[in-house]
Amino acid sequence: MPRPLRPIDDGLIYHVINRGNNRQAVFRKQSDFQAFLDALGELKQRKPFKLYGYCLLGNHFHLLIRPTGASISRILQSLLVSHTLRYHRHYKSGGHVWQGRFKSPVVQNDEHLLTVLRYIEANPLRAKLVRRAGQYPWSSYRAHGLGETDELVDPLVNYDELSPYPTVRQRKWAQIVHGAMDEDLLRDVRASGAAGLPYGKPDWVNRLAKRLDLDLTIRLRGRPRKDSSLAAETRARKK
Repeated sequence: MPRPLRPIDDGLIYHVINRGNNRQAVFRKQSDFQAFLDALGELKQRKPFKLYGYCLLGNHFHLLIRPTGASISRILQSLLVSHTLRYHRHYKSGGHVWQGRFKSPVVQNDEHLLTVLRYIEANPLRAKLVRRAGQYPWSSYRAHGLGETDELVDPLVNYDELSPYPTVRQRKWAQIVHGAMDEDLLRDVRASGAAGLPYGKPDWVNRLAKRLDLDLTIRLRGRPRKDSSLAAETRARKK
């Protein structure tokens, strides 16, 4: 299968996903999770980027990142090397910790961005690790759904536009994250991550591909949706 696309341009937002080699656990205990987040925070100082959301699970992670200096490849290379060295020192191991190339599909900066953030922060719920997203400590949900301070998480205009009042935003976001996600919507986000293809409206994807000379011929099985976003799901529910 062709390698995932890695488009580079100013202002792009990436949904970054990587898994442990052979899907092995890479976060075995609380200190492993915390060490990864600490490394992420240190990296933000050296290779600046905006982090809009994240979720770490036992054998993989999701990050929603907008680089502001270094490329996404350099950011993730530094992060994964740092984590791998710490992992081998701590567990006295060797070899590959992460699978090959990380996935980093670009996300349109509109309702599609909120859809991906929702997908990321609802991961512990879909995995049945917790009954409420706020019970899971290794994601950005507590910042968005509970209003807790998280120095890793940067403000996101799309989220702020849910309401001018913080408590109302948090309540709305909690309802969104805990609501059942439309199966087509879920499939499209996963397909984007699996193939590395941009996630957004078809006309935006085509314009992006033309501007950056991207090859969009990689396709997964399944019919494409006309508008796979949180807004589209909301409109469908109102009919």
